[in-house]
Amino acid sequence: MKPVLAEILKLRGSTSWAVAVLLPVASVVSACIFVRPDGWRLLWIRSVGFYGMALLPVGLAVLASLVWRVEHRGSNWNVLMSTPVPTWRTVVAKTAAIWLLASGMQLVLVLAVTAVGVGALGLPGAPPGLCLAAGALTAVACAPACALQSAISAFTRSFALPVAAGLCLTGVGTTMLLAHVPGIWLLPHALVTRTTQIGALERGSATGFTVQDLTWGSAAATVGTAAILTGIVIAATTLALNRTDARN
Repeated sequence: MKPVLAEILKLRGSTSWAVAVLLPVASVVSACIFVRPDGWRLLWIRSVGFYGMALLPVGLAVLASLVWRVEHRGSNWNVLMSTPVPTWRTVVAKTAAIWLLASGMQLVLVLAVTAVGVGALGLPGAPPGLCLAAGALTAVACAPACALQSAISAFTRSFALPVAAGLCLTGVGTTMLLAHVPGIWLLPHALVTRTTQIGALERGSATGFTVQDLTWGSAAATVGTAAILTGIVIAATTLALNRTDARN
């Protein structure tokens, strides 16, 4: 936990916190601009629509660039690679820091839905358990995308390049989901997009791609897929960084 905490502390004063808060809040607010949701389910559906297909995956790319930007400034990268700390620990710590910020985004999303639903729309009761479960599952599904964006950011000093790559991967993932390409959900960004919509709609309605029901089976499949993909990306990143360091 200490390496992860150190990564979080490095972000003091950065704009990463603003990204983690503003994107989900903007998504919830925009859900009420043109049509006033008359129930919790509709508010949730409208909030996660564009958020899952664009704002969240691209937001992960921005967060990854911000986390690695600290190391790429000046000679920090050379100092980092010359330290006795195993490379895999650095990769895991960076990925974990990005994932914690991503998980915070899901918490902010649920809190924003609650605040808007109760305060602005006057909806009765509290958000259904679906919102909490889908938010938690989305946080888990973000892990592979966080690992992949961390890997991209590790190999370039450019802030914009990983963000552009994240935008492209998000577009490819969403397009392939709409085209019903088998297995495209194995692309981390597509996994994020599909998971944000899980249980929100009737199967296939309003999205153009198949939306899963929120069941124990679908949840277990999402968690298992996220864990395997994250492990693969972290291992590949560590191997690539070790080879790069050896050549230098």
